[in-house]
Amino acid sequence: MTTGELRPDDASDPAGFVEMLRQLKDRSGLTYRQLEQRAASAGDVLARSTAADILRRSTLPRPEVVAAFVRACGAEDQVETWLRARHRIAVNAYAPTSPVSDQPADGSTADGSAVDAAAEERAAPARARWFARRAPLAFLVVGVLLAAVGVVAWIQRPDDVPPTGQRGGPTPAVSGVPSASASPDDDASPEADASPTIGPDARLSRIHPARNPQLCLTEGRERTRQYPHEVAVQRPCVDATPPDTYLEPAAGGLYFIKWSHPVHGPGCLTIRSEDPGRNLLEPFTKCSDSNPSQLFRFEPTVPAPTSYRIRPSGTDLCVGLRDDDTEVSAEALVEPCTNGADQVFLVDPRPAG
Repeated sequence: MTTGELRPDDASDPAGFVEMLRQLKDRSGLTYRQLEQRAASAGDVLARSTAADILRRSTLPRPEVVAAFVRACGAEDQVETWLRARHRIAVNAYAPTSPVSDQPADGSTADGSAVDAAAEERAAPARARWFARRAPLAFLVVGVLLAAVGVVAWIQRPDDVPPTGQRGGPTPAVSGVPSASASPDDDASPEADASPTIGPDARLSRIHPARNPQLCLTEGRERTRQYPHEVAVQRPCVDATPPDTYLEPAAGGLYFIKWSHPVHGPGCLTIRSEDPGRNLLEPFTKCSDSNPSQLFRFEPTVPAPTSYRIRPSGTDLCVGLRDDDTEVSAEALVEPCTNGADQVFLVDPRPAG
C-alpha cells in the first residue's frame, strides 16, 4: 500500500493539516471500518466515527488521534513527521479564528479520548493558551501588563479557593495533605511569599512515567472537562514544552516542581484541594515553602537509578496517574501509595538551552 508523497510540514493552518489527513486516507484506499480495524491491530483506539469526524472539521485532532490515524493509513514511518507538523501549527494558533468557536487557542481539542471536539468547544472557555514558543508582541505585552497589576496565579478563577499561600486563608486537607495556616495579612502583601523567578539552584528536568518513558508530565486538561483549567498530565515528550519543568530545592530535602512559561513565568505545581479536580496538580505562580501542597520529596526506587516515587510533603500519599492509566493525557494526581507502576517516575536532568 502506498500513501503517496504528502508533506504535512507544508500545512500552514489546522484546515490545511486536516485536508492532508483527508488526502492520506484517500490514497490509502481504506474505508473507515478498515481504518478502525487496522488501528485496533496496531494497539491503537480509532473508532470509525472519530476518523470520519476529524475529517469533517477544520480543527486539529488530538496528537494521539493523529498518530493512530496515520498508522492505520499505512504511513507508520511518517508518524513523527505528522506529529511535528501538528505541534508546529498548534503552538502558533493562539486564538480561535471563528466567532462561533471557543476551543482552546492552540487549536487542539481536549486531551481525553472519550470527549469529542464539539463537546470540548462547548465546555471550554475561550482564552489564550500558554504554548508560545514565539509569542506575538501583543500577547507578550498583555503578559507584562498582567504581571504589573499583581496577577498571582497562572489562572485566576473567582469561583475557586486556591491552596494556602496563594490568596490567603486555609483550605481543606487534600485527602491527607495537611492545610497550612495563612497569616491575616497574606492578601495585603501577596508578594511576601511569591516566587517570581526560577532559583539559581533549580534544575531543568523532565519527569517521565517509568513504564512509558516517551511520555512526560506537562500541562494539559482534565479529560472529563469537569475541571476546565490546566493540570499536570502525561503527554509525548516531543509535545511537552513549553512549559519547561524545574526541580527547585526547598528546606528539609523537599522540592518545588516548577513550570516556567515564556509569557506567564514560573508556577509551582500545587495539589488542588476542592472539587472539581480534587487531588490534581495545577500551576500557581505564588509559591510558598510553608504551603505543604506545593512541596514534594523524591524517594529513590527501582527499576532504574533515576526512578523515584514522588511524595507530597507530610503525607503517606504518592503522585500517580488516574486509574493507573497508560494512555496519553492521563492526569497526574495524589493518591494512596500502592507500589504500582503508575507511581514510579524517571527524573532526567536536561541541559539549559
